[in-house]
This record gives sequence, structure tokens and C-alpha cells, in this order.
Amino acid sequence: MSDDTSIDKELLARGYAHIPHRLPDDLLARLIRISAASVERASVAHRAANRSQGSLINIATDPGYAELVAAPEILNGLAGLGFCDLRFQSGFLISKPGNSPALFWHQDWWGWSLESSYLACPQQIGVMVYLGRTSVANGCLRVLPGSHQRSHRLHDSITAHDAGLSRVEDERHELCQSFQGEVALPSKPGDVLVIDARLLHSAYPNTTDQERMLLTLWYHPFWPDLPRGIRAHAANVFDGAVSDISHDSRPTPRSWPPEALKKIAALVPEPPGGPPVEFDRRPDTNRMEAMRD
Repeated sequence: MSDDTSIDKELLARGYAHIPHRLPDDLLARLIRISAASVERASVAHRAANRSQGSLINIATDPGYAELVAAPEILNGLAGLGFCDLRFQSGFLISKPGNSPALFWHQDWWGWSLESSYLACPQQIGVMVYLGRTSVANGCLRVLPGSHQRSHRLHDSITAHDAGLSRVEDERHELCQSFQGEVALPSKPGDVLVIDARLLHSAYPNTTDQERMLLTLWYHPFWPDLPRGIRAHAANVFDGAVSDISHDSRPTPRSWPPEALKKIAALVPEPPGGPPVEFDRRPDTNRMEAMRD
């Protein structure tokens, strides 16, 4: 694992970093066009099942996203934060329609059974690419700074991506509410937010009449140094053998046309051999507290 000395100190401490206006306008326009078409094709059942997120469309369904996954603007921005030897795992189009409820609080890490999950260095980072302006009014991201390394009572609540929470069976559930210490992270088109996968995050309700779109890409930095079990699971997700949001298979970039797959060739997480880590989304809060001492 990295010795952390090269990683942006604020990101290590807070669990997130904001890179303003990272994408060029022409790439942003193409992504908006592709994403709007994908949202238009989403079924009523999909939108209902993911009412909290708005949508959870795997970007592997469209090879047009290959340009974003390997965009120099993204990779150089991550390098500027100290992240190198990256591999791409998966990505999703998350689009909240107008007048929709909050996204529930959760963290996205799945390797909590490993000791390395309790170190300062992130083993997975989420790169949120904003396709439009966001604010508290239309459901911008909110985070609990430092919650990637400190225990919080939300860690003892239900795990991420529960079907009932995604459907928003109860808008009064505590995971859909505001919490003391939360920080709103509004954005502009082309902005990028980078988060440690362990960070507790959510989004406000979209109280406007307009759709709010973003793309979330999941990368693993310091790939050669990661535990073999993490690399095995990441490769399985990339290949569609399992999903990082459920236990069934999903589309995979392996099925993209050769020209699209070639763009991301350097970022493909090849299987290291051996079994994947146990899929575990619930942290041991005692170990989280011990790592702070």
C-alpha cells in the first residue's frame, strides 16, 4: 500500500476533494447527450426500484462512456491528488428526476473484513462527474467529513443499497434525514468530486422540476499493492461476474467494441488469481476507532 505521503492531505483527512471544471466542454456535451438518452430508455420499474438514487444505470451498457473512463482530464486530476497505478472497476449514471426524495446515507466500501481497510490510504475512490449544476435545492451531494476513518452511529444502521431504502418505502427513515456536521457540496457542469469509498455520503431531495444527472466512476489506486482478494473482486465486477451493488451479474466493458475497449486497456483490472475478498459492507467500528489512536 502507499505510504500516504503523496496523497492530498485534505482528501486523507476529510475523505473528499473537489476539482472544479475538469472536463472540456465538448466532452461534457457528448456525455450529456449519451446520458440523457440512457435516462430516456430507463424503464419505469428501474426508476421505481432506484427512487432514492433516481437511476443506477451501469455505464457498461454504452461504449460511448469509454472516452470518459480514460479521459486525461480525469486521470491527470487523480494524479494531482497523489493517485497512481489506477484500475477501473465500474461506473453508474445516477440521475434524480425533479421532485424526488433524498438519497439515503451510506458508504460504498465492501472490503471491511481486511485489516488494510482501517488504514489511512483509500483502496477505492469514487469520481463523481457532474453533467449539470447542483445545489441543495436540486439534490447536491452531502458528506460527513472524516467518517471514512471515524465511527458514526450511521455505521450501525442498515447497509448500503438495501432494496427498501432504494425504493424509499419510508421517507421518514433516519438515513434520509439531515445530520449534524454534514457538508453540502454543490457543483457546476464539468466539476469532479473525488471521494474515499468509505466516506458516508448522501444527497438532498431534488425539489425542482428538472432532472439532475451525474456519472460516478469507481477506480482502485495503487493497484499492484492492493490485497489480492480486493483485486480479485474488482476484476470480477469489471467482468460482470458479480455486481458491486448486488450479487447478480451486470453488463461489462469486455463486450464493448475493440476501439472502445482499447481506450481503457491500461485501466482494466486483470484477475490476479485466487479467491476474492469476502463481500462485507459493514465496518468494525471498534477497529475504526483503534486506527485513530
